[in-house]
Amino acid sequence: MVSSTNTTLKAAALSVGAAAALGVIFLLHSRTFSKKRKQQSKANDVKKKEQERTSPDTTTTSFYNQLGISEEDLPDHIRRDIHKQRKRKSKEAMISMKTPMYDNIHMLDENREPICTISMKKAKWYIRKNIGEWTTAKEGSVLAKEKDVKCIRLLFTHNGAKETEETKKSSEKLYLRSTKQNICVCCGSDGHHIRHYIVPYAYRSLLPDDYKSHMSHDIVILCPDCHVRCERSTKKRMKRMETDLRMKMTQADAFCSPVIEDAHLYHVRSCAIALVKWKDTIPEEKVFEYETTVRSYLAECCKNETEREMILTGDEPLTKAQLQKACSVKYRVKNPRFVPGSEVVVRSLDDDRKKIEEFIVDWRKHFIAVVDPKYMPTGWRVDNPVAKDSSFVLLV
Repeated sequence: MVSSTNTTLKAAALSVGAAAALGVIFLLHSRTFSKKRKQQSKANDVKKKEQERTSPDTTTTSFYNQLGISEEDLPDHIRRDIHKQRKRKSKEAMISMKTPMYDNIHMLDENREPICTISMKKAKWYIRKNIGEWTTAKEGSVLAKEKDVKCIRLLFTHNGAKETEETKKSSEKLYLRSTKQNICVCCGSDGHHIRHYIVPYAYRSLLPDDYKSHMSHDIVILCPDCHVRCERSTKKRMKRMETDLRMKMTQADAFCSPVIEDAHLYHVRSCAIALVKWKDTIPEEKVFEYETTVRSYLAECCKNETEREMILTGDEPLTKAQLQKACSVKYRVKNPRFVPGSEVVVRSLDDDRKKIEEFIVDWRKHFIAVVDPKYMPTGWRVDNPVAKDSSFVLLV
């Protein structure tokens, strides 16, 4: 009986030990599997980053990869260009438009004839003011054949209602009525987009309101790559124009610096920095001289007479805050004689309507020559009017 009991206990112990051993093995196996999975995931991430780093994401890398030349063997200036391109690529989403540029809401007159396309924000403004209502395209019209067309109908007679048939068929009116695609006008890319000003914004912002208010004709969509390519040529042309015009100015004002360094403030800043960093190693007479200079500056900035006298007498040592204030003094001030390049160019137009029109048309031609766009909106032309037509302004 005892022997049988011992045998049973031994069998039970063995089964418990076996189960425990299996549990330990399973735990070790699961940990090993989890560790391997993490290592594999990490390796995949590293491999993915390496592929992104060495992938032919630009024309330059693609060209050298096809030749079998690794990036490490390229000259420094080419590697710098590739690094800049990768850095720009990583920021494309941040610098690109967050919403589509064109909402393509078709505005119709009282007879449901198309006038132009507007944004959703503007359409809601008309609805909110009770001077417009949502509607559908007129049966049998060109708009009725398009898909997902959103239309708003004006509830008043707009100022351009008496247009002739010839005027309605002009390229300018065709552009205003056409549905614009939210793609790059150069390559047709529908990814990240940047709003591009054909007439550089630095110039456009200084032109009279008639040439920029309600004038979207010279604002187009470009993808980041096409935008960079166009901007390089645009910057060169701008610099050339500004340099040519500065040559005609007086020598004193032509190439003066945009900022002037105030020698006194620069000396105050230098003295304060010396006191903060090297006071213990500077001779006592120099320390006294530097403190006197800093105290004079702080006294000039102080409006309270009592505090001014306390600073000048030197009864108390300069505090860390006072020295920091002197260290951060702005010794570079704006040069009143300097004229920015954009103002030099716009001033040369003398507010002459003919000169401004030629100026804008020249920039349109430059854009066409550089970008060679293949997806410009319907009706867009170089010789379209450059200012808004007062006869077509909507009266509200």
